[in-house]
Amino acid sequence: MWVFTREGFFSVVWDKTCRAEELAVRSQSKEDICRLVKRLSGYCDEGQITENFGTAYRYSVNIARQAWSAYLTDCALQIDYPSVKEAIVPEKDRLRQDAYYQIWEALYRWRSKTDAIEREKRRREPSGVDVPGLPLRWKP
Repeated sequence: MWVFTREGFFSVVWDKTCRAEELAVRSQSKEDICRLVKRLSGYCDEGQITENFGTAYRYSVNIARQAWSAYLTDCALQIDYPSVKEAIVPEKDRLRQDAYYQIWEALYRWRSKTDAIEREKRRREPSGVDVPGLPLRWKP
């Protein structure tokens, strides 16, 4: 699961480092993980955070599933903004703004391409209309 929140960007999975009741919360940013842990427990013990080299995400921490679920619920209940980009990215963090925009832009391009493919499929499929605007059963 990928999640963007006010605390940061997280990839959440269950992996071999987790007990059954835990999830691995991963991030590219130690500060993001620290903000998350601080929100969950009131303080950030950096000793809890694992630094990973040669992996897709540099930092990780294992969190109880119930704590993660409560966190997501709380995030949802606190939504009070009309624009995600403006609400979750500090204005002064231009590098993060650029990274998040690039993710949004990549997904927008993907959707535009899939829309174009669907339009082309519909254009090529028999539509049941022979005369423009008239169903076949109404053919003269």
